[in-house]
Parts: sequence; structure tokens; C-alpha cells
Amino acid sequence: MKKLIVFVLCVSLAMGIIGCESKKKEADNNKKTEESSKKDVVNDPDMYEGAVLYTDLINKVGAIPKPTKDLTIGFAAKAFENEFWGAVKKGVEAQGEELKKTGMNLILDVRAGQGEADEQGQAALMNDMINKKYDAIIASPISDGNLVQATEKAQAAGIPVINTIGGFCQVMDVFVGPRSQQCGELAAEWISNKLGETGGNVAVIMGMPKESAARGRTEGFVQWLEKNNKNIKVVDTQNADWDRQKAKEVMDTLIKKHPDLKAVYVNNDTMVMGALESIMAAGKKEQILVVGNDGTNEALQSIKEGKLDATINMFPEYAGKISVDIALRKLGGQELPKVIYTNLAIIDSTNIDKDPEEVIGWSPLQFK
Repeated sequence: MKKLIVFVLCVSLAMGIIGCESKKKEADNNKKTEESSKKDVVNDPDMYEGAVLYTDLINKVGAIPKPTKDLTIGFAAKAFENEFWGAVKKGVEAQGEELKKTGMNLILDVRAGQGEADEQGQAALMNDMINKKYDAIIASPISDGNLVQATEKAQAAGIPVINTIGGFCQVMDVFVGPRSQQCGELAAEWISNKLGETGGNVAVIMGMPKESAARGRTEGFVQWLEKNNKNIKVVDTQNADWDRQKAKEVMDTLIKKHPDLKAVYVNNDTMVMGALESIMAAGKKEQILVVGNDGTNEALQSIKEGKLDATINMFPEYAGKISVDIALRKLGGQELPKVIYTNLAIIDSTNIDKDPEEVIGWSPLQFK
């Protein structure tokens, strides 16, 4: 009888220990999940708490503090052979010219790496700007991580860094750019309206997966369709690394692999022109809807010509102008949120001729 009592007590004790360990493990798992969730939000500008739309921000904070000294601002861009980044460059430089008309002595140093994948080259040119003691730096990271060390070095030297589109470098002072998931959502909604309840199979051609913009655009597209039109199936997602020729080759493969494809969403306009070339060569243009992303002149002209169906216009030239605006506000001591969204709009044959300044509600710089 004593042995039985001892046995029961031992079993009870063991079960209690197991129960405690189980609860502890569950609590640890919950904590890890919460920490992971928080980390994901921090790493994703789309989900950043306190983010605001640029037009709302300027209504709140008002005019830009007038600079009290001559300024040198650098722009460490991605690759100017990509028309999108050329448009951002144009916006940065145009805003610089407007500032000079106000009597400001401003030097702009606008440079890019040797291509969309030149992470080390971009970091090197940013470090050069830091060593030259620029007042502020605008940067469009090639990936989420390639400019982290350079940014920390800049901040240690008292140089604010503005993250303009590109990868999301969370240590930079301010991120300026569109909500990437909204790009995908707008594309999905447009395609859904065209295909209706009949639906069909669609595909995505993605940029570089290690860049938050590519991930966000793709996720926004897929998740919107899963939630709003289950008759449309995303049957394939392939990355083409922002490269036109790679996108053409990927599209060639998609057409062979999915002969009944009804639409394709391509993460940027450089790639979409390659995909469109493939589709037209295969005689599939009447079958496959083609939607790009960026709003480059080539893509907009293609819409006018009735070739490309639509693109998500990110108004890159105005994003460049806004970046200079935000750099000046930061230098002027204005309190700014970590993430500032720029405007988006889907452009197709119905609104291709509309004035972009009207679409985004643009207003010129105003100083205090």
C-alpha cells in the first residue's frame, strides 16, 4: 500500500512538473511570437505605427524652416539606367533648382552604383558622402541591409539619412515612399474588376525578394485576391530581379507552363516591358492582362499606344522632390514620423492623360 501511495505521488509530481514545463514552453513560444511580430512590423514600412501620408503631414507641420546656412545634400541612388530611378533623380535635381531660385546656396551630389545589384558600390559612395561631411543624405537602398553600417556612421557624425523607396533600412531617420502592399492591392483590384466572377489563373513576376518593396507588392497582390476574389488563382510567382531581359525569359516560361494564364502583375515597369514583349511575341496579348508598377514614361506611353494595360504610378519624380522636402524639414528640426507615405494611383486608358499634380495634390515648397 505504501509503495502504491509513493508511486501515485511520484506520478502526480511528474505530471505537475510536465505541466509547468508545458506552460513555460507555451509562454516562451508566445513571447517569441510577439517579439517576432513586433520585429516584422519594425522591418516593414507598410505596417509602421504612426506612419502618415505626405499630404497629411504638410497640412499638419506647415511650411519648411528656412535654412540658415549653405547646404550640401547627397543622393545615393540605385541605378540610373532604370528609368524609374532616373525619374527620382530628375525630381531631386528639379527641387534643388527650385530651392536655388529662393536664394539658397545648395549643392546636390547625385550618384548611383553600377547597377541594381551593386550593394557594395552604393555603400562606398554613401561612405564618401559621409567622409565629405554632407549636411544630409537621401538614399534608396538596394536591399534592406546594405546601407545599415553607412547609415549608423552618418548618424554618429550628425548627418540625417532619408530612406527614399528602395529597400527599407530601419536605422535610417525617415522612410519616404509608397505603401508597397497598396501597390499590389491596387493591381489585384484592377485585375479582379476586369476578370469578374469568371476569374482565372494569374501570375506574379517579382523583383529582388530581399527587398521589402518587392515582398510587399507581391504580398499585397496575393492577399487581396485571397480575401476578395477566390475565383482568381495565383498559380505562379517568379522573381526576375528588376531586370527586363530576365522578366522576358520568366514570362516565356510562364506562358509555356500556364497556357491558360489570364493576367500577370509585374513588380516594376522595367520588368513589365520585358514581360509584355514576351506576351506579344507569343500572340497572347488579347488573352493576358498585363499590369506593371512604377509609372515610368515608357510604361505610360505603352498604355497610350494600347499595349500595356495598366501600371501602378508611384510618381517617382515627385517622390524625389518630396525627399528633398523631408531632408530640409529634418535639418530644420521639425518632428517627423519614421514613415511617410507618398501617393499612388492606378493608371490605365481611362486616366492616362490626367495631370499627375492634380492626382497627387502636389503643391510647391513653402518656407517659414
